[in-house]
Parts: sequence; structure tokens; C-alpha cells
Amino acid sequence: MRHLTTHPGDDASAGQRPVASRASAFEAAQEDQFEAVGLAARSRFVDLPTPQVRTHVFEAGPSREATPLLLVHGGGAFGAFLSPLMAELQDARVVAFDRPGYGLSGRFVYTKRNLRRTAVDVLDGVLDALEVDRVDLLGHSMGGFASVVYALARPERVRRLILVGACAGFPGASPPVPLRLLTVPVLGRLIQGLTRPGEAGVLDVASVFGEREAIQRYPALVRAMAAEMADPKSAAAGTSELAAFFSVRGWHPSVELREAALRSLRQPTLVVWGEHDPIGTPDDVRAGVEAIPDVRFETMPAAHGPFLAYPERCARLVDKFRADHAAD
Repeated sequence: MRHLTTHPGDDASAGQRPVASRASAFEAAQEDQFEAVGLAARSRFVDLPTPQVRTHVFEAGPSREATPLLLVHGGGAFGAFLSPLMAELQDARVVAFDRPGYGLSGRFVYTKRNLRRTAVDVLDGVLDALEVDRVDLLGHSMGGFASVVYALARPERVRRLILVGACAGFPGASPPVPLRLLTVPVLGRLIQGLTRPGEAGVLDVASVFGEREAIQRYPALVRAMAAEMADPKSAAAGTSELAAFFSVRGWHPSVELREAALRSLRQPTLVVWGEHDPIGTPDDVRAGVEAIPDVRFETMPAAHGPFLAYPERCARLVDKFRADHAAD
């Protein structure tokens, strides 16, 4: 199945790089990935008011569902990275998007100063563009951080919160050492210079997160990630976001999700954590998870992206959780 993409005209936001054409390696691989997992996605672009970034948004499932499920991808990725899970949620209206700087969205640079504010502004802008008042929010990795921040800032717009895979900044979690080294100016440039190009480089990065074997199940996704890594716009966004989240010492204090904040979450919350996640084991983060007032904690024998190895199982957990709280 091919997804329908509506491209922007010549009125792109000032200062923004033009969106890639349909012939681009990234977009071709993304379409192949959608077809491989059987995802019929409706795609368009919206101009966010704050930050002023043209943003790629796509969705699948029944378009009239009042409370859709909005997926938020992690750093160095793009919305289609979550497509294996999205394709399994066939009876729901599921929306995903490329966060600023990534995928087909416009250029953006993350900083410690703008990180939290951007998470709120971007999700506000996407929901407003969709004319949706309230969503169930699902985040992965740095997208999990953005989801928690948004649920705390806009409790009236988030009905349920779902974290799949380690959440950046979570109590008990810590960034992998190879990624910490990338934030050291001279050493980081040296390491990046030694990184293998193309699909080999993608598999090397996947190995850092324990997902080398799982991601090879999705050849088109690997191709899309290789194209993403080769795009200077996306590479700049990824490098800036890493530095905004942590240094060689670990998370910056400004992004730490403390237990006191988690105790104030109002939403029923599902946390799905990989037992072999290099960012932290379930035992490492259990105290933080249990600080959430209304939480369901599920683990599975996966690493950082449980939806890569177990998309059906993750989807069943998400569907059941949403059904159990349908009246909330």
C-alpha cells in the first residue's frame, strides 16, 4: 500500500529548508517501509506557529475517532520509525509526525534552553492543526520525555500516557556511554568521522541500543535511517538534541524527570520497558515508575525499542490499556 503525501508549495516558512521530493532516498524508503508493514498512511504538512517549522504529519485508521493515539518518536529518528507498532493498531486512529529537524520536517536546532518548551509547543501545534482537543499520547525514548513533559504541562489535552521503551531523563535511567562521548567536542567529531556510512552505520548505532538484530527485520526502515543519517539537516538536529539532553557526565539536570514530578501525573499511564534496555533495566527504573499514581508496568525480553522485536505484543498491550480506560 502506498501512502498519500500532500507536498507543500513554494510558500515554505522563511529560513526553512525545502521538504525533500518524492524521489529522495528517505521518502522512497519510508514508503517502502509503510508498504512492508501494511500501513496505509494519509500524509500532509503543517506549518507550526511556534517554533516556525514545517512539519510532516501522517495518520492511519478511522479518521473520525474523537480521541486519537498520537505517537512521538525519539532522537535521531522520525515518525515512520514507529510504523511497525502503528501498523498493528489497525482499529484505532493513529497519528505520527516527524519532530522538528527530522524526517521530512524543517530544520531545527535543539538546546538545553528550548528543549522542554519545544516539546509543549510542537505537540500543541500538531494537535491544533489536526483540530483535536485531546489525545492518548505514546512516546519512545526522547519522545517519551516530550510526552511526559506535555502530559504535565497540558493535562487537559492528554487522556492517557503510554511510554514504550526507555524514557530519556527517567529516574534510574542513564544515557549509554558511547552516546555520552559524542557530546565531547573534539572526541565527538572524531567518533563521527569514524562512523561507517550507509546501512552499516545504522546497524552500528542499533547495536549501541541492543537492537541490531531486531531492526534488520525491516530493510526499508534501515534504508530510511541511512538516508536520515546522511542528511545534514537531520544530522544537525540529532547532534544538537543529544547535547541538549546530556553530557559525558549524564543527563543535564534540566531534563531529569524527578519522582516528585511523576507523582503529579494525572493520566492513567502504561509503561512498557525492555528487560535488556542499555539505558536502564526495569529494576533500575522501578521506583520512578511506581511514583506515577495510576500506572501499569509491563516488561518484555527486548532492548530499547520493544516495538521492533514485538510489535504485535506491544500493540495488544496498548489496545488493552486504552480499552480498559475507555470511560476515563
